Amino acid sequence: MESLQNFGIALIVALQTLSPALDGVMYFFSFLGTVEFFMIFIPLVYWLVDPKLGFRLLILLNLTTLVTMSCKLLFHQPRPYWLGGVKELSTEPSYGIPSSHASSSVAMLGYLAYRLKKNWLTALLVGVVLLIALSRLYLGVHFPHDVLAGWLIGFLMIVVFVWGEKKLSPWLNRLSAGAQTSLGFAVSLAIILIGLLIRVLIAPYPDPAAWADFAIQARSLSYHVTLAGTFFGAVAGYSLMLRYAPFRPAATWWRLIVCYALGIVSLLILNSGLDLLFGLLAADESTIGFLLRYIRYATINFWAIFAAPWIFLNLKLVRPAVE
Repeated sequence: MESLQNFGIALIVALQTLSPALDGVMYFFSFLGTVEFFMIFIPLVYWLVDPKLGFRLLILLNLTTLVTMSCKLLFHQPRPYWLGGVKELSTEPSYGIPSSHASSSVAMLGYLAYRLKKNWLTALLVGVVLLIALSRLYLGVHFPHDVLAGWLIGFLMIVVFVWGEKKLSPWLNRLSAGAQTSLGFAVSLAIILIGLLIRVLIAPYPDPAAWADFAIQARSLSYHVTLAGTFFGAVAGYSLMLRYAPFRPAATWWRLIVCYALGIVSLLILNSGLDLLFGLLAADESTIGFLLRYIRYATINFWAIFAAPWIFLNLKLVRPAVE
């Protein structure tokens, strides 16, 4: 591992000779692989393009991040700037390998390319994936092997997800709304249990003193709680949407713009409001804090998947799925 790290640091140092000239460009492409970007991108697909595709992108992102964050904990390896020798152009509280930017971008954009089957779009998305990976090296937050591991996870998640769609979708579609919601809740609890078990497994292996101060939040349960709440809120919301607010995207540009503006502003306000309120009620790293985090992410995803389309329908901004 040390030889890989040394090679990676040498490569990053070479890339960073282009700093600060390329800093802004690299920050932009790094942003395209963040949760914050997907938080504004997935609703765009879900509300304005295809609800089914948007929902599946959200579930794929959730599961890919689960695998990636779990592997980060299991390997508990440092980031380049934790070891020194490179510029600290960005910071991250989690462990290094595998890169979540790499895994998420490959899974999300690869799945889009697979579904839409446009050669020009596939070429564009491949370019974006490569630039996102390059930005993570340039910023000093990932080694090359972190990125390669992330790409591998992203590719495997597409394969497994597409296989799961074909095998599980008919069975899931036959379940009642209550059964689907209950299943979503059970899976969300399993996500938290996975996080707890991994932390028990790595507890006997403390981080080296040389970079332990950088990894203070790396073993936090908050990552898995966030994913659990997101999964439950999305599944519950989609199940209810199909039964009580099935919709097709608006047919006119002005309605599409109004839907997205109304939806994304409301979503961001709800997210920020709950974050502020719950932060006043309990510390993040506490049992109550984790419970409130679960509720927060379940709520904002339920709102985006069910409540927003229901409002759009009642305002006649979108069309019923069956007219």
